[in-house]
Amino acid sequence: MGKQIFYRGILDFCNYSCPYCPFSKKKESRRKLEQDQRQLFRFAREIGRQGFDGAVQIVPYGEALVHGYYWQGMAELSQCSGIQAVGAQSNFSFSVDKMIGIFAQYGGRKEKIRLWGTFHPDMTPVDEFLSRCELLQREGIRFCVGGVGVPDHIDVFTELRKRLGKDIYMWINKMDGSGRRYKEEEIKAFREIDPLFDLELHGFRADTEACRESFLIQGDGTIRSCVLCHQKIGDLYRGGLEQIRQKLCTRDRCSCYLAYGSRNDIAELAGFQPFPAFRIPAAGAFIQKKK
Repeated sequence: MGKQIFYRGILDFCNYSCPYCPFSKKKESRRKLEQDQRQLFRFAREIGRQGFDGAVQIVPYGEALVHGYYWQGMAELSQCSGIQAVGAQSNFSFSVDKMIGIFAQYGGRKEKIRLWGTFHPDMTPVDEFLSRCELLQREGIRFCVGGVGVPDHIDVFTELRKRLGKDIYMWINKMDGSGRRYKEEEIKAFREIDPLFDLELHGFRADTEACRESFLIQGDGTIRSCVLCHQKIGDLYRGGLEQIRQKLCTRDRCSCYLAYGSRNDIAELAGFQPFPAFRIPAAGAFIQKKK
């Protein structure tokens, strides 16, 4: 497994208005966006200067790729010789032509882009979402897609799975906060869409030895063990990546894919190597169901 950095800036806004999401209820000021941009560019420069060898995945609180400066930042990261892959989570609501144009303008290397697209049935029709996927494919961009496993959305998720290319992996994240268990027929339906759905239901006891090749860096340079941990273990700008000798975990369990997706002890993730957190299968890889 390759080394992977998750990057999260101060952005906490989304252009969608899903009722369950806290980020849809906020508006970003110009001042905050400018600060977020400065932090992203500083991060990209520092990662290149320190010669990091691995992948960078942007995991914003909200939607980042509607902002052109994120594409500029990814372009700069993609030029670093040690960066093998760079990408972000997104709802795919951005203008593909415009943003790929910005990426190209700043010398980005498209073969390194890895995108994670979340489909929101309440916000985007299947046809519209698929059209953006097709545009990304024409540009040669590698990506995965998926959504939150809301039972009411099973039919539309099934339709999306049928219409996606077979080489595109579609994931389903478990639904949190609903206060009820999935019914057996719902689990079966989600398994048909995502052969690894059982991993979402299983949960994994936290183990820093199993995830020692990944960590989170925040916009101010704070380094944490993962997206779920609050313990600071270093500072990118004061000591750098080399200072990290030991990971500390404040959680009992890895309760989301961004936590357990970077572990080296889950056999079912082998098809996503060398950077399983992107959820993009390697060429010719077989996605193994959990037994």
